Amino acid sequence: MKLTRRTVLGTAAAVSIGAGVAGCLGSEDPPEPPVLGDPDADVTVTVYEDFSCQSCRYFKEEVFPDIDDAYIETGQIRYEHRDYPFLDDTWSWAIPCAAREIYKTEGNDAFWAFAADIYDYLGSYSYDAVETVANELDLDGAAAREAAEEESHRSLLEDDKSYGSSNGVEGTPAVFVDGDQIDLTETNPMVEIDAALE
Repeated sequence: MKLTRRTVLGTAAAVSIGAGVAGCLGSEDPPEPPVLGDPDADVTVTVYEDFSCQSCRYFKEEVFPDIDDAYIETGQIRYEHRDYPFLDDTWSWAIPCAAREIYKTEGNDAFWAFAADIYDYLGSYSYDAVETVANELDLDGAAAREAAEEESHRSLLEDDKSYGSSNGVEGTPAVFVDGDQIDLTETNPMVEIDAALE
């Protein structure tokens, strides 16, 4: 599945993400994550995000599209989203609560579309923005807004964060290829994915 207009943004060049991604450092049975690609692929790429993190936005807009084109669309990998509300502000919890409500009620594709488009409002998040983005995607904006306001999926997010911490996540975005965290300041994730596919 293509991520709306975002997919076009990062396809121009090989990714140099050290400066862009380094900025946001800071349970045994994790929740089922939203997944793209082949859910039964031999290689799994897991990305932990905080929707308040500028580096996560950079990753989603500039790095993800190349991964999507090369590996997700071709069915070579399982790509998992996990939440890690690292910055711990209101929107670190409210935005993923809205996204998880959409995942629960509208499905996987709707989740990924919302998770991409909501980044347009990073720096000016509001409950109105949550509702607007959902409505523009023909989703239930009122339900997404309510989930954000009430943080109705906070316990699920806490479980995801705990799972990430237990696996060594200390900041966002954090990218794992087959369970091994990669250093985004030194390595292009596509290099590690290629190696895992060999």
